[in-house]
Amino acid sequence: MLWCIISGWSHGRWRVKRNSLVLGTTGLRRFEHRELARATNKFSEKSKLGVGAFGAVYKGSYKDEEGRQLEVAVKKIKQTAGRDFSDELKTISATRHMNLVELKGWCCSRNKSACVGFCCCGCRQKVKCFLVYELVPNGDLEYHLKNVLPWEKRYKIAKGIGSGITYLHHGCKRCILHRDIKPSNILLDNEFNPKLGDFGLSRITDKDSTMLMTTAVGTLGYMDPQCIKDGEVEYNCRSDVYSFGIVLLEIACGKKPREQIQLEELRSSGTEAQFLENVADAKLNGDYNMKEMQRMVFLGLRCSHPVRQQRPYMKDAMKYLEDGIELPAITERQSHQGAYGTICSDEQALMSPSAVSSC
Repeated sequence: MLWCIISGWSHGRWRVKRNSLVLGTTGLRRFEHRELARATNKFSEKSKLGVGAFGAVYKGSYKDEEGRQLEVAVKKIKQTAGRDFSDELKTISATRHMNLVELKGWCCSRNKSACVGFCCCGCRQKVKCFLVYELVPNGDLEYHLKNVLPWEKRYKIAKGIGSGITYLHHGCKRCILHRDIKPSNILLDNEFNPKLGDFGLSRITDKDSTMLMTTAVGTLGYMDPQCIKDGEVEYNCRSDVYSFGIVLLEIACGKKPREQIQLEELRSSGTEAQFLENVADAKLNGDYNMKEMQRMVFLGLRCSHPVRQQRPYMKDAMKYLEDGIELPAITERQSHQGAYGTICSDEQALMSPSAVSSC
């Protein structure tokens, strides 16, 4: 009798939780666990695409309601990341943009372990959670930057990433902070259109910032320096802007944040052309558009400014990247140390937006 009461109560609570997810994910398919197991060959090692911070990703295929065979990426969420599953599901299900990875559906299933002994006060449940995304077939930006990636594709990728982040910050009903923008989370299709993925750390907020009690999360080198601490941390849309700036500099210069470029030393070369020649990715062999390179390097420096208030908003950053419209002026003229070296008033003059726009 006690078993029946506990089992019924537990099952009812589980159904309430799962139904709340259904209500918050209109338009998405709810998969059964057996469907995903079949689609991924029982989550075989051969099907595994990789392992991220929140779980493994598998390549799979299934037939939709119209009988079409579709390829997907199935993300198996770690059990310790249940809250992150709910956050990622609710966040990405509310978005539609060509530069964001499209979520196709989700799955939550439970395995109930037997109660041991009459004194057991409840049934332990293991909940398995999955997110089913479109399969983006051409790898990630991190992989392609290790090879010879032509400038035209680099600039296209930079604009696409910026467009996706701008949509999250300014195009949704509520501001969405991604909080983990980096090359390995930027996927590319066969036409090198970028799609921003991995929303496991994302947060929705009514303002452009939110306070969270957390351990330091994200990826060092791409994280806003003001967020690299445990405890109460203020996450701001300009924290995403910082990450975007670091990615821009990596696209232009071909170097990881830890391989710091000492801009102050390189400035001694004199002219802007020589400066850009020194910082541009050597794999480009000088084959790049000068105006676009100037815009990308300058914008990367502004976006990754160590003082949050000196970074532009994404909508202003995109106006500059696409059309050369000047960014709002910096008000503080002090020197700071950033991930890519010293940013000082002299350098701002060297790489001023007006100088870039007039080229």
